[in-house]
Amino acid sequence: MSLVQINKEAFSNLESKVIVIAGGTTGIGAAAVTKLADLGAKVVFGDIKAPENPPESSHVTFVRTDVTNYASVLNLFKQAWQLHGRVDYAVSNAGLAEVGKLFATGDDDAAIEEAPPTMVLDVNLKGTIFFTRVAVHFLRKSLARHRDSGGGGGNDKPQKDACLLLVSSIASMGEFPGLFQYSATKQGVMGLFRSTKDHLLETEGIRVNAVLPNSTRTIMVAGIIGLYDAMGLAINEPEDVADTFLHALASDVNGEALYVTGGKAYEVEKALTRVKGNWLGQALYDELLACQQALGSGDKWTDRKGGNLDDYENGELQA
Repeated sequence: MSLVQINKEAFSNLESKVIVIAGGTTGIGAAAVTKLADLGAKVVFGDIKAPENPPESSHVTFVRTDVTNYASVLNLFKQAWQLHGRVDYAVSNAGLAEVGKLFATGDDDAAIEEAPPTMVLDVNLKGTIFFTRVAVHFLRKSLARHRDSGGGGGNDKPQKDACLLLVSSIASMGEFPGLFQYSATKQGVMGLFRSTKDHLLETEGIRVNAVLPNSTRTIMVAGIIGLYDAMGLAINEPEDVADTFLHALASDVNGEALYVTGGKAYEVEKALTRVKGNWLGQALYDELLACQQALGSGDKWTDRKGGNLDDYENGELQA
């Protein structure tokens, strides 16, 4: 992996840009909203709860948003479009840490009768998929409308760039007992990242990047932050991760996975790609690449029985 040199002077490129963020009331999201507001960006952010101390900026708009509800995510983007008539960048940052103890059923069979809570799956993965779908639609629409604008400034300024930023976690790379559903969702986010990063750039002109924070001093890690401090382990401040968000948006990078630890960012996806031949063996890696290339745009996956909604009735595949 390689250390990323974050050029904060490039953040000025975000002035007047319209940026939609899911998850901006607390922690990393709140730090990002504040930094963007200070830069003069037009931020429309959603969260389940309103911020207690929102930025004092006329360019920042809060829209109550539940990312597990598709209509709510759609409303977030509709509000941004109604206000500004464009969307330059979108950040899927809404997230929830582990809820409940997945395997704590004890010896009594009665405990296994109750299904575990799935809110972590709903927020972290389903919410990210909802957000990504809607974001791509509005980014595409915005690029089409503003690509050839006259350049008069403000919302009439030409739009030559669009970026979707997905937020994963260190838990997508390592083994973290206790974070069972959380780890599964964050690995799922990386699956979404890998399946979209080249495809969306080639077909839509939309850059896709991911940020993977190590433990960051937010309410989400309140249960373990004291242990990390006592052991001298790496901890981020929310502003460190927010700076990485801004870097991914303000630069022209695509397909980068930025691991943030101890306040520094490292690109890890391209390094992983370079060693896949050693990991799998070159013959298996060549086979993997051939399978990927054979799929082209991937549209053929739906050309089968069960590949379209019309194939189902009441959730069951019809003969």
